[in-house]
Amino acid sequence: MNQMIKKLIDQEFMTESQAEYLETAISNKDNIIISGHRGHGILPLLATLGAVAQGVGKLKPVRNIDNDLNDDSASYYLIGDLKDVDYPSLLLNILSTEKVSIITIKDADHSFSVMKLLSDVYKKNNEAIKTYQLVECTKDADGIKKIAKIVKAVQNSQGKLERTTL
Repeated sequence: MNQMIKKLIDQEFMTESQAEYLETAISNKDNIIISGHRGHGILPLLATLGAVAQGVGKLKPVRNIDNDLNDDSASYYLIGDLKDVDYPSLLLNILSTEKVSIITIKDADHSFSVMKLLSDVYKKNNEAIKTYQLVECTKDADGIKKIAKIVKAVQNSQGKLERTTL
């Protein structure tokens, strides 16, 4: 198991079963969208999952959209908090391509629906080609940051999202 993931387990941010599930999802090249407020641990989780993905294939951090998204050798794009970017359009374009997967965040400043975005990806492609892992981060009553839930979303042949909560 990745050392950065072990650290998040030790901090009670995630359980061991959640960690193993996310490592498997990255090995399968699933798309991962981390949601929550910035104060709920989404950025450390983004960095940790990026480190795991780097061990699986070529990870390309996206800082400059025009240059970084043209890297054909990347198997994963790591998309953090980019400024002045139309996130829904950016994610729609990336998720509509079969060749690469993403690990990204969806915080409170991004005012779009992830489920609508995933439906739009299906409408654009007219086929279900990807698996999505939606990771929701929160703080509990004691102020401890943690993963609240992980939802696997896959589109069926009619384009309807079938969701399974871990």
